[in-house]
Amino acid sequence: MASVRTLFDNPDGYFQSRFQVASSTSLQMLLYFNCLYALVFGVLHQMIYAWKLSIWAPPLLSELLTPMLFYIWAFVEVLRLALGYFGNLAERVPWLMAFWVLTLFPQPAIQFYFMFVQRIAGWFILPIELTLCIGMQLIYIAQLVVSYSTSKRLVAKAAADFHLQPLDAANELALGA
Repeated sequence: MASVRTLFDNPDGYFQSRFQVASSTSLQMLLYFNCLYALVFGVLHQMIYAWKLSIWAPPLLSELLTPMLFYIWAFVEVLRLALGYFGNLAERVPWLMAFWVLTLFPQPAIQFYFMFVQRIAGWFILPIELTLCIGMQLIYIAQLVVSYSTSKRLVAKAAADFHLQPLDAANELALGA
């Protein structure tokens, strides 16, 4: 029995008990500060957009796309932060991977629109808007890096939990009894 267990042992030997914590404090701190920054970003973005609309007439593309993309960003940001927050604390790999995917695709693309495409479409961007968007992009990059390493650690813990089961219990699970 001991020789079989050594075949399936966790190679790094880090997880010796299923009660060890694998969630990331760094990721949780990034998510907390991202919640605050997203709130400030959303309020300032709306205020700046309303001010710019009251003074200058935007091109039609910016007038239609900017509010629509902002509301998509706001909805996805709440969903993304909830998935990351609860996925990290509950050590749920699928939730954390959904957070990672949402961090990878729609959010940086929308920030890219706010930073560059508005200028290409013919409307100007204030320096504070550019600064806000760059700050959000930096948070996204940090979260991608930390959440990837956290996901790897959660998968290693799940594998260690599986191998920490007694062989009789594992056989019963495999046979469906």
